[in-house]
Amino acid sequence: MKNIKNIKKMRVVRALPTFVLSLMVATVTSCDFSYDLAEENSKEDKTPPTAFFGAVTGDGDQWNKASFANESVSASIFVWDFGDGSEPSTEFEPKEHSYPPITASYDVTLSVADNNGLTDVYTNTISIIDNGEPLGDLNLFFDLINTGDAGEPVTVHSFSSYQVEKDAFASNTLDKNAGTRWTAQDDAELIEGSVRSDGEYVIYDLASILDLRVIQFTTDVKSDPYGYQIWTSSTGTEDADFTKVIPEEGDFMLSESATSEFQVKIFPTSINCRYVKLIGFGRFDETGTTRKSQWMNFTQIEFFKDKE
Repeated sequence: MKNIKNIKKMRVVRALPTFVLSLMVATVTSCDFSYDLAEENSKEDKTPPTAFFGAVTGDGDQWNKASFANESVSASIFVWDFGDGSEPSTEFEPKEHSYPPITASYDVTLSVADNNGLTDVYTNTISIIDNGEPLGDLNLFFDLINTGDAGEPVTVHSFSSYQVEKDAFASNTLDKNAGTRWTAQDDAELIEGSVRSDGEYVIYDLASILDLRVIQFTTDVKSDPYGYQIWTSSTGTEDADFTKVIPEEGDFMLSESATSEFQVKIFPTSINCRYVKLIGFGRFDETGTTRKSQWMNFTQIEFFKDKE
């Protein structure tokens, strides 16, 4: 485990957020304690509450989880804002909070109050760092857009070509069946100075403009990786409408070779778009400097958004 207690400390002197105040009021209402107004000649409370905590992030396949050690003083009400848009917690000491599976930093805020209504707030920045370990079910963190249910919104808008003799249509990538696929041959001439040509593509229509956060896909198991790009558009399907989002740098990405597992691409921030264009360039050697095959292949693709 990685102790990140002292990465960043901030004593917050601003007013409490409305949702924190609401939670505190609700918590106070549900508690058994009560107190009276101060009497004449009563003494000032010499121990107002002080908010403070430490945090530890996980290792291995638990790398996106964090636990918190509450070190507050003279407080009886606690509200945790984990900084990731999730519901706040009123636990004394949250032991396992799951963050989205991406490298990111979050400002975690602990707001406290005592029985006299005095408050304090403390914020500590923690870092969640992707160590490459698998996380399992993405549905724990994101909402799947193309669920496979009848009437789901995602469709294939258009595609450049397919392997006719095998009926390898692009729509096969949306049918939740790893036994069907889209296969196309990228047989155009290579671009001058490049190891690829212009590629073969599929354009997916998400039905409306939304905030796309994750794309995952599978390919047939091959010893050579596939080269690909992913582009998005919120306006239309002409070439000029699209912006390349994968890779952020370089010409194209290589898929993982010799696997049928989903290959997950998580964007650090949501991408506002309606159309997603997947372009394949065939198979390459492990360095991406030599093309080994003109054939492109995808078996399944799924799109996710942040949980609502």
